[in-house]
Parts: sequence; C-alpha cells; structure tokens
Amino acid sequence: MISYLIGFWLIPRLWRDAKERGWLTLADAFRDLYNSRFVAGFVALTGALWSIPYVQLQIQGMGYIIEVSGYGYIDPLTAKVVAFTLLAIFVIIGGLVSVASINALQGAIMLIAIWFIGIVSPIVAFGGIDKLFNTLTSYNPPPSAKFHLYPTTSDLYFLYSIILIAPMAFWLWPNRVQNIFGARDEETVKRNMVLVGIYQLSQIPAILVGLTAVGLVAKGLLNVPIHVKEYADQSFMLVARTLFNPFIVGLIGAGALAASISTAAAILHVSGALFSKNIVFAKNEKQLLIYARLFTCLIALISLILAIYAPGALIYLLLVGYAGIVQFFPEYIIALKKPGLIDKYTAVTAMSAGMIVVGYVKYYYGRIWNIYEGLWGLLANLLVLSIMLLIKKLIKGKQ
Repeated sequence: MISYLIGFWLIPRLWRDAKERGWLTLADAFRDLYNSRFVAGFVALTGALWSIPYVQLQIQGMGYIIEVSGYGYIDPLTAKVVAFTLLAIFVIIGGLVSVASINALQGAIMLIAIWFIGIVSPIVAFGGIDKLFNTLTSYNPPPSAKFHLYPTTSDLYFLYSIILIAPMAFWLWPNRVQNIFGARDEETVKRNMVLVGIYQLSQIPAILVGLTAVGLVAKGLLNVPIHVKEYADQSFMLVARTLFNPFIVGLIGAGALAASISTAAAILHVSGALFSKNIVFAKNEKQLLIYARLFTCLIALISLILAIYAPGALIYLLLVGYAGIVQFFPEYIIALKKPGLIDKYTAVTAMSAGMIVVGYVKYYYGRIWNIYEGLWGLLANLLVLSIMLLIKKLIKGKQ
C-alpha cells in the first residue's frame, strides 16, 4: 500500500519523462540518461538476474498449489516440474497479449477466492473471526517455529527496513516499468494506481487465512507443521483443502495457478526482450525473437533448478529480488534531476557495489542486526557513489 501511495505522486512524473524522451523500458531510460549502451546493457542484464528469485517463487508457489491440490498423490518434485512445464508452454505459445487476457480472468477468480476463503474459513472452523483470535491468544508456537504471533524488537527492525526500501524498488521491476512507460496517458497511469491500490485490500483476508491455518493447528484440525517455512507458504491451499470440498479447492487452485503463470510470464517476456535489444543487439525481428526466447528459457530453467535444489520461503525470495532491483533507484533519480552529475562508470560501479553487498550479506550473514539486506546494499551504493563524486570533484579542483 505504501508503494501505491508513493506511486500516485511519483509515477505520473516518471511517465511524463518517458513520454517526452521516447522510453519504453528502464534500459531505454538509462541509455538515454547516461548516453551509454553499456549502462543500458548492465541494467537489462542485472534486472533480469534479480528477477530470477521472483520467477523462482512463482514456480515454487505453483508447485505448492499442485502438490496440495493433489491430496498427497503428487510429490513436490513432480509438482514443480509440472509448474515449470505449464509456464514454459504459456511463455512460448502465448505472449504479452495472453498475459493481459489471463490477468483479467485470474484477477476476478483470486479476488473472489481470497475474500471468500478469508471471511468464511474462520466462521466454518471457529464460529467467527473473534473466536479465531481467542484461539490464537492461547496458542504458543513450538520453539522451532520460524514466526512469532507477536512481533519482537528485532522483527520490527526488519519490518521498518523493508518498509523503507521496498517502495523504492517496487516501481523499478522491468515488467512494471514497461507497463508505466507504455501507458496511453497520465490519467490512465493514475487510474491504474488507484484501482490496483484498492485491490491490495485483499491482503486483509489473505492474512486471515494465514491466521486460520495457525488456529487449525492449535485446535488439532490441521496436522501439518505450519510453523515450518515450506508449509507456511502452503497455508492458503491447506486451509481450503481442510475446510472445503475438492471442487472449491480446484477452482481456487486454478485461479492461483493463473496468477502465478501470468506474473512469471510477464517477467520472462520483458527480460527476454531486454536481453535481445540491449545485450546481443538483435539486427531484425526474427533474431530478436530467437534471442529473447533462448534467454527466457535460460532464466526459467535457472529458476526451476533453484526451486528444486535451493527452495526458500516465498516472501524471502521476493525480498531478495527487491534488494537487488532497488540499487537502480539512486542512479536513476539523480540522473533525472541532476543530468551529468554522475558519469556511466560511477553509476555502474555504485550499482554493482550495492548488488555485491546484497549478495554477500544474504549469503554469508542472512541478516546483520536483523536489518534487511536491501538497506545495506543501498547504503553501500550511496557510499561508493559519494566517494567517487568526491574524488571526481577533487581531481577537477586540482585541474
């Protein structure tokens, strides 16, 4: 919601700049702002690489949906391979038009499903939402639990650092930028901002579903270790499977699958196009299509391998992507407001430093002082940027 509040003020301004300068992608913007194909290629490639965790979480999510909907007859590996296959078919046969078409369908199904499951589940299982909270107040998660029903001080540090960073990264995802820059007019941008912002109210029943899953465990109605990360990600489908008949479970699963497929496909399509236009420089439409599909398949395959051999909690995968994408933010905004202040080498060095720090902190520490790795990366980015600008100023002063 914070991202949409900021976006209502920020995005129309970005759209106007894009319209005036003829940008369609973030790589186009960086190429123009820094007058450099090298910077555009860097943004295109790293943007695609940081999208891998986002695609991975969609494949994992689809795998969980298929696995839970299979009522124990489909193993996790098969579920993920089936999910990857569905995504590959959709990406290769369809296109961005298919994504737009399926978005309308999945949006309607998921909106109805989320509100239905979120409101009805506590009533069916506990007799009311108030009785659900009564159950939760007397429940103590096991010591091995990876979540707290009541936030600790360290949880709040992590939360506040995410709130600071995530809204800056939200609008820089390659597929989201393309939707903004390609909008017909400013009114369309604002209207979409308001409507999609209102759609985020569906997070309220989604939270209720998660709490219902915990309540079902507390009452012994769900014999699944929901406090373990893998099963926590399956909460929505597990609640549906426990409380409703297979027809409703199948309908909800279909909507959720459509949502994941369309989201992953949009990212893969844009990443492939950016690779073709900014890295290999396709000479004609046929080459562009071939290179785009090859790169798309590569990104999807890497995401599948990671989903199988290095699965992570879905929200953490998303946050890893945000931590990398936000490193574009300072160099983008500064170049817009102060053209010529940063040269292409300074921009790429600072962004690279931020991304390296994100990877280093995430891989070796997990969290330092329980602060989101995206914030550490952004601080490193700004530090390197400041040092290089200071050096440049000192050299210029001596001349």
